[in-house]
Amino acid sequence: MKLEHIALNIADSQEVKNFYQNVIGMVEVRSYELGKDLAKQFFNINENSSVYLMQKDDLFLELFVNEKLYKQGFNHICVKVKNREAIVEKAKKYSYQCIIRKREHFDQIFIGDKSGNIFEIKEVDKKIK
Repeated sequence: MKLEHIALNIADSQEVKNFYQNVIGMVEVRSYELGKDLAKQFFNINENSSVYLMQKDDLFLELFVNEKLYKQGFNHICVKVKNREAIVEKAKKYSYQCIIRKREHFDQIFIGDKSGNIFEIKEVDKKIK
């Protein structure tokens, strides 16, 4: 089994550029409108939604713009990147939530968009020469 994409709700279409492009470096593959008939049929949501398919490397996110945000549990997406400090700097630059838990061997880093979606940021293992 292969993960095809992860779908998230965002409250404002400006987040596509402000967070997903500027902070975590994704590119927009395509966008479309999901009509309320299909939204009702598939998700039991009776309203239209703009949808953005975003990509970074092999990760695809499908962002549904919906002003109604739902209660956050422990849901989060964990990604490995080459330079997580660069993402932390961008998150802070654009005033996004950034939580860093200092630990002995490596810090835990979580960033969040303004819609409440949380990303754990890990770094690709560096080979020791």
